[in-house]
Order: sequence, then C-alpha cells, then structure tokens
Amino acid sequence: MNLKEIAEQLGVSQSSISIVRKGKPGVSSAVRRRIQLTLEKNGYSYDAYIEDHQDLANKLQNLLRKGGSICLLKHARSALLTDQNEGFIAGLIEPISVAISAAGYTLEVNAVNSEEYSLFLQNLPDMGYSGMIVIATEMDQKELSDLSQVQIPTVVLDSDYPYIPHSSVTMNNRQLAWQAVACLAKCGEVGYLRSSQKTGNFIARMLGYREALQSFSLPDDPQLVFSLTPSLDGAERDMTQYLDEGHRIPPALFADNDVIAIGCMRALTAHHYRIPHDIQLIGVDDTLLSQVISPSLSSIQISRVQMAQQAVRLLMEAISSPAHLRAHIHIDAQLIYRDSLSGGS
Repeated sequence: MNLKEIAEQLGVSQSSISIVRKGKPGVSSAVRRRIQLTLEKNGYSYDAYIEDHQDLANKLQNLLRKGGSICLLKHARSALLTDQNEGFIAGLIEPISVAISAAGYTLEVNAVNSEEYSLFLQNLPDMGYSGMIVIATEMDQKELSDLSQVQIPTVVLDSDYPYIPHSSVTMNNRQLAWQAVACLAKCGEVGYLRSSQKTGNFIARMLGYREALQSFSLPDDPQLVFSLTPSLDGAERDMTQYLDEGHRIPPALFADNDVIAIGCMRALTAHHYRIPHDIQLIGVDDTLLSQVISPSLSSIQISRVQMAQQAVRLLMEAISSPAHLRAHIHIDAQLIYRDSLSGGS
C-alpha cells in the first residue's frame, strides 16, 4: 500500500502522513497514533514525535478555553455507504462541527475501518475526550454492542438497530419506507431494490416496506425484491443481470438509497424501459446526483442538520448530567417529487 492509499484508507490528507513521518507537530495524538500503526503495518518508518513545553502549554490552554475535545468516530466497513453515498456523511459532519464549536468544544474526526475499530476502542480511555459521537452507518450489531465498554458520554448517529447501548439519533426508516410505498401504491405492485449490504437502517426500511404493502393490500412477493450492490456500478451490474435473466419488473420500485436507485435506472434505460412511463422509482437521501441526473430521481429527504443538532444536544446533556436517561430519537423524512414519478405531487 502506498502513502496515498494509506491516506485514503485513514481518511486523512497526505500532508498529515508527511507530518507524522517527519515527527512534526500538526495532527492530534489520536490521529498520529493511527497513522503510525498503519505505517508500521505497511513497512514505512517515521521519526518519533516529542512534545515540547510549548506544545503542552498550547494544548492545556486550548482545553481550558474550549472545555475539552469531542471525538467524532466515522466507522467504515466497506465504505460503500459512507463514501459512495456522496454528500450524506459530509452533510452530517459539517453541522456537528458547528454545533460542537458553539458548545465550547473542539472536534476531532477519527476514521476507522472494521479492523482498526477494536484497537481504537481499547485506546479510547487514554485519548482524553470529553465525549464521542459515532457515525454508525455501516456498523453491525456486534460492533454496536462493543460500544457498551465505552465509559465516556457517547451518542450513536445513523443506525437503527435495537438495543444500542447509548443514546442515538437516526432517520425514521420505517416511516420513510411506508411513505414511499404509499406514494407508489397506485401502480398496483411495488418492488424493493434492497441493498446487499445489510445495516440497521436497511433492515428497518424492509420492515416499513412490508408494513406498507399490508396496509395498501399490495402483493408481498419475494420475487419483487431485488438485492443490489450499494454502488452505482454494482447496482447497475446486478440489475442488468436480473433483466438479462428475464425477471419480471414491477411498475414501481422503492430503493434503499439514491445510489442503488440510480444504478438501477441506468440498467432499466439500457433495456429500453422508460422512466416514469413504464416504471416509477423513489430513492432515499436526496443526494445531489438525484437532482442532476436525467430523468431526475424522486427521493426521500432527511434533515441531516436536524440529526446532527439532536446528536450534539444529547451529547451535551450526557456530559453535563452523567446520570441522565438514554434517548433514542427518530427523525421523520419527506418525499421530494421529481421526474421519476408521474403525476407530480
């Protein structure tokens, strides 16, 4: 693995890699240690970093002025849902940063993959954070349950598994799936473009989809559920295979996210389906790509700002009152009508 690939894997800049290799100040201790471990694993050397008195004085002054630092932990399993889903995670991080700063804290972003996750949790007590927000989009139930060992105030963001061991904020996945099917019910059959990568959010959307089918007396047919890779190319490839094999495609489709929906639209168009005349589609996340493609994609919009603000609010309450009760907040969503639906709103 070269240095550019290491930077991409860790979610840091190449200049940060250079700073660590030269033993210079300029990155947090947590980020420095993660970079050092990855350099060692890939056979790279680095100079030792020794904090001088001014470094320590500046750090102490910053802690006194800001009240401490908050860890924003970005977990990635495949990175398909965190990186391929353009703009969604960035749309969470920016308002978190603003709200944390307004609360008088500094924010440190740490990106880890599944292999690094356990080591990060082991080292967490020594990092001196006042609290932590975890972007858990790609985390499985085992990784979420491991958070029970975390002793600092913690809020889990963007995961809909039950029994999360800390307060949490996520979108109302069952509601948004029900809303999409309710809109498409007039078509008579509604298929489901389901992510082949399972997460708490997607499992909850499947429940909402099936509840809506029952509510509107629509057929609950397993052959109307299509498992697709959650990337543009992967979803297009997988849907193309379904089409080439002669699978029947219903007149309406609900997708786990915009990326899957758009990949499917590419395959459908290549097989001469007309959207929305032959097939109507709804995605989730209201990404920029859903707005600029042709035909544009109708999508369920979630307020990332509200999710971020609620997460920071819960974290500040946990920091100020450690004995507070956990809370699990679900944010409702709204459907944005575009060209992939016929008849408008």
